[in-house]
Amino acid sequence: MIRTKSAFDPKKPEDGVRILIEPVWPRGLPKGKATDAVWMKGLYPSHNLRDWMRRNPRKASGFRDRYVLELAHNEAAIEKVRKLHKERGTVTVLTVPVEGPWDIYDTLASYLSATCE
Repeated sequence: MIRTKSAFDPKKPEDGVRILIEPVWPRGLPKGKATDAVWMKGLYPSHNLRDWMRRNPRKASGFRDRYVLELAHNEAAIEKVRKLHKERGTVTVLTVPVEGPWDIYDTLASYLSATCE
């Protein structure tokens, strides 16, 4: 199972393996055992895509298509998530607030669900 959860919510056994995709560790989120997250910042949208998002704030569907294309080309990171999913059963993508209509985490969770299950 692939799911999403706020990075600031307490860790629970049903979370399975927790992954954080932020390019910079979120302020106020403890590192280490308290968070128990695998930091996979390579799954976050690229700098170019984030620039595109800022220039085209009304094109959320275009963002989704571009992000899925980036994920499809990031085979090494996706394979790592597949392996974690196979070993632990559940992968929880940790979320932090994002400004704008971008569904970064839902897009990633949908993509991972389609490729892992």
